[in-house]
Amino acid sequence: MDEGRPAPAPGTAAEADPAACVLIVDDALPRWLSANTAAVLGVALGAHGLIGLGPELPDADGILHPGIGDTPLPVLAAAREQMPSLRAKAREAGLFVVDFNDAARLSRNYGEYKERLAAGSAGYLGLALHGGRKAVRSVSGNLKSLR
Repeated sequence: MDEGRPAPAPGTAAEADPAACVLIVDDALPRWLSANTAAVLGVALGAHGLIGLGPELPDADGILHPGIGDTPLPVLAAAREQMPSLRAKAREAGLFVVDFNDAARLSRNYGEYKERLAAGSAGYLGLALHGGRKAVRSVSGNLKSLR
């Protein structure tokens, strides 16, 4: 698990290469499952403290709208067969990686997920990547937007 990410120290490489996030979803999933996968991954990034929450903002009528994530979160597509190598490449690049897989999707609770995950390999439905913009781009830069 991630222990949170402090702000980069002034003048460091991390400051020169600001953080970025991206979601990668299996391009063959049905629309409802693509949406669910992206939602699960986005929530995980937020829960790990990797996407900040912007302030509530008023509209033209003065009605306040609760804050949303303050970091762009593109949703890209890849073939399911690419997911393991994308995950490995992201981890090798030092990125924080969250995956959503068949074991999680088929489980009714976290205990069942733990058992399913331990019993066999995970078929990835999607990945969330977070880290330096250059590293994120090196892993995901050739992927197209999910349509």
